[in-house]
Amino acid sequence: MQILYEVPEVREYIQLRIAAGLGTKNELLADKVLSRSLFTVIVKDEHSELIGMGRIIGDGGYYYQVVDLAVDPSRQGEGLEEVVMNEITSYLNRNAPEGADVVLMADVPAIPMYQKYGFEFTYPKSISLCRRIAGKSS
Repeated sequence: MQILYEVPEVREYIQLRIAAGLGTKNELLADKVLSRSLFTVIVKDEHSELIGMGRIIGDGGYYYQVVDLAVDPSRQGEGLEEVVMNEITSYLNRNAPEGADVVLMADVPAIPMYQKYGFEFTYPKSISLCRRIAGKSS
């Protein structure tokens, strides 16, 4: 297993998203957004196949968002989610200033893992909202 701090190839990124149940993305747009990440960690297997990843996006000061945390289903349960989150947490601890907000959207089964890394529900103090732009390809 290799832990690398680089942007994955667009096709392997999209394939991993689909395999992990995150859905597909437009290749041209994916190339653009991957290059704008503040931090990316990828995990490759012994055959150099992408088996896990996570990214941080944001303004590099006040706000950070953990996105694209994905592990190939055939490798889930091996602790790769924690490997990726350890790297993300380490980056944030080194680079995010005191008082910065780090947010993420989690599938319900993943909530306990994120709580181990200090993430808490924002409710009742605040509630997260999401608006998806309709009628355009992502």
